[in-house]
Amino acid sequence: MKLILTGATGFAGGEVLKQALADPAVERVSVLTRRPIGVTHAKLSEVIVRDFLDYSAIRLDDADACIWCLGVSQSQVGKEQYVVITHDYAVAGAAAMIAANPRLRFCFVSGRSADPTEKASQLYARIKGRTERTLSEKYPQNVFVFRPGYIKASKQSGPRKDFARFAAPIAAVMGLFIRNFSVDCDQLARCLLGVAKAGGGSRLLDNRAIVVWPAWTPP
Repeated sequence: MKLILTGATGFAGGEVLKQALADPAVERVSVLTRRPIGVTHAKLSEVIVRDFLDYSAIRLDDADACIWCLGVSQSQVGKEQYVVITHDYAVAGAAAMIAANPRLRFCFVSGRSADPTEKASQLYARIKGRTERTLSEKYPQNVFVFRPGYIKASKQSGPRKDFARFAAPIAAVMGLFIRNFSVDCDQLARCLLGVAKAGGGSRLLDNRAIVVWPAWTPP
């Protein structure tokens, strides 16, 4: 399989990249990135993207799947920029990739609180939900949506280095009482990569489904 990956410099995307490069079933990983990611591997192809709304100069027709981990915290940018990065980039990427290969599987990393009705109070939940809705309505045969909760560091993934690392102690306590609260980063990556390779019975995997994948079966 030939895989496209975005967000490879992030916590979840970095673990997806590591597992994909180690997977014998993955022939090539094309990372779409604004800057070099500092990784060298025979299967890795870096594609520098200046504008994630424009794919006219990028070859996409030989990719089998995309795992879209690109994202930003709503606290790091203004509202308009958050919408562009979260919604517009993902929709533009999916449109270009699926036009190049109508059978491509597009795996979108959303979040546990995403609200496709856009009635939630949090901007994050509304825009993630809007992106889910847009992608699923436009490309129902291609899109898989993943809603992880808090993404925990594991021995395999190594520690988080972003701002969310400060929430780890609280997440550990909450996870004792709420089974659907969090997921290990390496398990999320395994689930994303597995669905990218082989598809799945459901187009929406919530945190609980991700945690128990591949044992989970859709309702």
